[in-house]
Amino acid sequence: MSATLAPPTAPLPGLPPSLLPKGNGAAPPETAEDTEAASESQKPAESEHAALLRKWARMVNIADEFFDREGDTNAELDKLQMRVSREYEVDKQSCADYLEKYQKWLDFAMQITEEKTYPWPRASNVIYPLLSSAAIQFAARAYPSIIRDKDVVKGQIVGDDKGTPTPDPATGGQLQINGQPQWVSPPGAKKIKADLVGRHMSWQLLTEQEEWEPQTDRMLIVLPIVGTMFRKSFFDPNLKRNVSETVVATRLCVNYHARSFETAPRKTEIFELYPWQIEERIRSGIYLDRDYGADTDERSAEDEDSPVTFLEQHRRYDLDDDGYAEPVIVTIARDSGKLARIRAGWEMSGVEWTRDDRIRRIEPVDYYTKFGFIPSPASCVYDIGFGHLLFPINEAINTSLNQMFDAGHLQNVGGGFIGSGLSINTGAVRFQVGEYKPVNTMGGNIRDQVFTLPFPGPSQVLFALVQFLVEAGKEIAAVKDVMVGDMPGDNTSGITTLAVIEQGLKVYSAIHKRILRSLGYEFRKLFRLNRLYLPLEGGWMDGDEWKSITRDDYAKSAGVAPVSDPQMVTDMQRLGRAQFLMQFKDDPLFDGRKIRMAILDAALIPDAEGFLAQQPPQDPKVALKGRELDIREAHEHAEAFLRKRHDSVTMIKDIAQAELFLAQARKLDNDAQLGWVEQHLERLKLEYDAAAASSAGSDTGEGGSPAPGGAQPPAIPGMAPPPGNPAALAGLSASMAGQPGARGP
Repeated sequence: MSATLAPPTAPLPGLPPSLLPKGNGAAPPETAEDTEAASESQKPAESEHAALLRKWARMVNIADEFFDREGDTNAELDKLQMRVSREYEVDKQSCADYLEKYQKWLDFAMQITEEKTYPWPRASNVIYPLLSSAAIQFAARAYPSIIRDKDVVKGQIVGDDKGTPTPDPATGGQLQINGQPQWVSPPGAKKIKADLVGRHMSWQLLTEQEEWEPQTDRMLIVLPIVGTMFRKSFFDPNLKRNVSETVVATRLCVNYHARSFETAPRKTEIFELYPWQIEERIRSGIYLDRDYGADTDERSAEDEDSPVTFLEQHRRYDLDDDGYAEPVIVTIARDSGKLARIRAGWEMSGVEWTRDDRIRRIEPVDYYTKFGFIPSPASCVYDIGFGHLLFPINEAINTSLNQMFDAGHLQNVGGGFIGSGLSINTGAVRFQVGEYKPVNTMGGNIRDQVFTLPFPGPSQVLFALVQFLVEAGKEIAAVKDVMVGDMPGDNTSGITTLAVIEQGLKVYSAIHKRILRSLGYEFRKLFRLNRLYLPLEGGWMDGDEWKSITRDDYAKSAGVAPVSDPQMVTDMQRLGRAQFLMQFKDDPLFDGRKIRMAILDAALIPDAEGFLAQQPPQDPKVALKGRELDIREAHEHAEAFLRKRHDSVTMIKDIAQAELFLAQARKLDNDAQLGWVEQHLERLKLEYDAAAASSAGSDTGEGGSPAPGGAQPPAIPGMAPPPGNPAALAGLSASMAGQPGARGP
């Protein structure tokens, strides 16, 4: 069965539980209400099923329709909350091994140690900073590459940007007024629109969304350690702006064995609310009015103001019993299991219907973006990071280092046996500088009564093994000496050094490209939110200049992408490309101004446009001469066109005259003269067809003459004079001979 899309609308997506909407949580009046008012007149009649879905899509809490406030229970809600709790435990168990290691990796990176009791209490417990160094070096290269100055997002252009000319109804060409060509859309209009959208979104991320840049900085530190992070993007009606929150992997539970993050059956976010925050949500109509209990841990037993843990699960559930599970967002208290809220996880524009008004498909609204480090062979949801790859090596390095420290400690402090022939009755002996102690001996040397245990100290073999392991870890993490700022050897050429850097960045460039791909997904979510919720007339301050932008600018834009280039992750790479372009700056086949702009951008020069001189105006004499040539060419084309029209009209008149003479010849009933006239008539038609074919051919030159090498008109055979040359045929003979006097009728 064929499907049809439901009429588009802009309902308010479900709000995250950490935020409070104004009033009853309805959509901001400048977005949803305006859209509804604009489309009300053209909205087709809806079925009851579609009306129900639209109603639920706009509700703050769908659970209000099922909840019995007096009995504080409902069979359908009880069934749903039990299923949410049970399946959360299933997903949590599937990724238990990953979550257990997660904290160990972070402890290693943060140099957190526990006191050792072996081989003796408080033995050496040093953590070599291999994992920490790899994470810091990655973030140090990625952060300035992603956030360059004030540009983070760039607008995209689809198709050519040569403009759309205004047609001239008279000539069929481009309309010109006072010598100026007119445009429906001038050349470069798409780029201007894309630049406007890119600058506005960059301002949103770096200035309006104050949390975005510091959370991005933190994410680039944690991501290389644990391998997976998440971002949640939504519109906050209280703040009246978009919000992007970083969610760590321990706070978003997804089934470890799902086929992909995007198609996972459930995504469960864990968050906490204090008792007064819960009460605010109850009074605002966001949560059901019921007792959600307290957490069952020791902290909650001792602190009455301790937060309550909630689960927000993005899943599918059949609310209307039609056999199709709709995308919904369900919030429950984790320990008590009580349901607090149900929100629609769809927009009506994403609902597809069959011809018999049944739901064919519902596209869910996706809030989360996954940021992965290196794809895991074992899971399509949780990727691997340096914690996976370097933790075993780092543990071996730590063990070897601590053994060497312990061996050096034993060598320094010493120890051994004292023979019975040496009597020291004072117990432990401590010496002052220059002091001698008396002892009782049975004769012989004192040293013969003392045996020192041999402690050889740190092993050179163990030290070489540590060096080998450290180099192996740096190979994995791509942290070479030249990459951390150390100078290469004295005899190393610059080209060799650049080649080493390029090779060392191969692993990093691949990881960086994955991060940029995820950033692109996040930016597209924010771009969609701007298309829905941006004020109809808005703007921002770009330095000292006020820039205006509207929701319509986003509606007509093709999309956005990150500014960062995964192939240019260092300043040296950017400057190297700029140096390569420099040799073409004066080449007439290249745009010298654009090359100079690229050089300034590569050097991160702010306001690069201001350093370039304005293009000098064209010489008026040259402009006037060019205009004269254009006018002369247009005049010659017009004359050639008129000549062709005149020749065609003349030939038509000749044929009409010949038809008249033919009729006169028939009246004379002279067979010889009649045949001669018919031959001349056929000859005239051949001349007309040849002239028409010549004027319409693509190989004709200026003025209608055949171009060299072009198709030539067929040769027309000559005619004998008329038999007897009667007066009735004099006019036709003159016409055939091209006499001016015979052209009239």
